[in-house]
Amino acid sequence: MKNYQTPTTETYTALETAFGHFNAELFGKRLPPVMFTLTRRTGAHGYFHAEQFKHRDGDQTHEIALNPNTMDRDIRAVLSTLVHEMTHLEQQEYGTPSKGGHHNMEWARMMTAVGLTPTDTGVEGGKMTGRKVTHMIDEGGPFDVALEGLGPDFDIPYFTQPRAKAEKKRDLSKVKHTCPSCGFKAWAKAGANLMCGDCQEHMEGEEV
Repeated sequence: MKNYQTPTTETYTALETAFGHFNAELFGKRLPPVMFTLTRRTGAHGYFHAEQFKHRDGDQTHEIALNPNTMDRDIRAVLSTLVHEMTHLEQQEYGTPSKGGHHNMEWARMMTAVGLTPTDTGVEGGKMTGRKVTHMIDEGGPFDVALEGLGPDFDIPYFTQPRAKAEKKRDLSKVKHTCPSCGFKAWAKAGANLMCGDCQEHMEGEEV
């Protein structure tokens, strides 16, 4: 059956659904609503930004962003990034975040509690704290178990489509010409009639 939701509705409804589900299953429904955004930040699957948005009436709200460039990963991985950022939200509301985006031990303990192991290398044994820290999913842990409650068909299907790199056009005003006798080289526009001053030979331009 055709899906009649718009891409925006489908994406943000799925994010709200996942947030509400994990808020209930992993955080005791303690987390406040946030503003979701999709942001192409190089080197990050997502991020949390405290009080990034303000309502016209004055209320402020936090931001959780996911990177659509990396949302072609398995949905399990994408949702683990969401929960990773939700632990930053939990720490913002109930803990003591470090300045400058540093992941501290309090945050690491919050991650462990929801079944995600922090690691700065992405593999077992990495540092649990620092400026850039990712995570591993604990098999059979709270997140892994809670994920099953979303059902096998749950998805956030949209992601950035890879773009083909445009072929760089060659600058035909700078073509190498070579003297067939002495090998002297000079650069000029394609088809230029150059003469080697030493050998009095016509210089051969490379093929373009």
